[in-house]
Amino acid sequence: MPPALSETNRGVLPSSLPLSELTYIVQTGRIPNALLFHGPRGTGKRQAALFFAQACNCRADNNRPCDICVSCKKISAGMHPDMIFLGPAENKKMITISQIRDMGGIIASRANEAAFRMVCILHADRMNPQAQNALLKVLEEPPEHTFFILAVEQTAPLLPTILSRCRRIDFQALSDHEIKKILCTQYGLDPETAHIISGTAGSDLDQALRLSGLNKGDAPDWKMLRPWLIKEICRFLTLPQHQSAFKSLDLSRLLSAHPEYLHDAMAVLRTVFRDFCILKYMPDKIVNLDFLSVFKDTSRMHSYFRMLTWMTLFHETEKRLESNSGNRLTLDRFFLSLSLF
Repeated sequence: MPPALSETNRGVLPSSLPLSELTYIVQTGRIPNALLFHGPRGTGKRQAALFFAQACNCRADNNRPCDICVSCKKISAGMHPDMIFLGPAENKKMITISQIRDMGGIIASRANEAAFRMVCILHADRMNPQAQNALLKVLEEPPEHTFFILAVEQTAPLLPTILSRCRRIDFQALSDHEIKKILCTQYGLDPETAHIISGTAGSDLDQALRLSGLNKGDAPDWKMLRPWLIKEICRFLTLPQHQSAFKSLDLSRLLSAHPEYLHDAMAVLRTVFRDFCILKYMPDKIVNLDFLSVFKDTSRMHSYFRMLTWMTLFHETEKRLESNSGNRLTLDRFFLSLSLF
């Protein structure tokens, strides 16, 4: 189940345009069989799905969640039996046909208590072809009073026949400055911490909330991971070449042994290599301002061309990890390459 959508979380819902469109749908009383939430990672698609589910089932009858009735409270707490969330299984990158069939078995019977039952498929663009065909059959004859929300970052992997059955709503990415403002004004984070988190998460609002600890129980302890990783990578970059090769394999082993840390670790590394590249010209614009002196000492040992090469190697590694390459071999290749430059 996703984190609860509390009143404070309302401030991090997507922009007013998607919410206005969702509210209008509820006002018309014509709930589509399927909605497609399309937009970059971390733009509030999951929160919007909860908002819409609450609005469809709110007993206050005001076309928006009241957060007071039993239905709104259950959905907010992630305890409503008729709100079904589906996504890739743990440590898996694809949604399989068995998951879609299991979901179909659940919704074959009547809803427990909801006026409108929701099936929200997170990362729906990761359904394999067999899963998509199975979902298409369900969308062609959906159960009564059941709507589907497909949350995707890209539409290309989806079958045209699935896309044609969905009402599309687009979500726009927030800037890191907007995320910093949200963290400061709505969650009370100090400006320095908000600067580091927003710079690390980029436009990914979900990751920013997770790194800040606002989505409890949803991520490893970033406050411990970040300083450890920055110190390790700076130490690695200052070692003699014959020693850095051994250290590179050690770092690769540690990170690949904990895949649950890898996404956030890569986000930290992205800021580190970016900071090295802009340190010479805009030191006040780096993300990791608390490591400014360490970065200055490290950068004195390397040419600017070498630091640009680090960034290129990092981007290549990100693409390899996103294309399902093995974590250990990909990280071995990355850190060993760094030790040669």
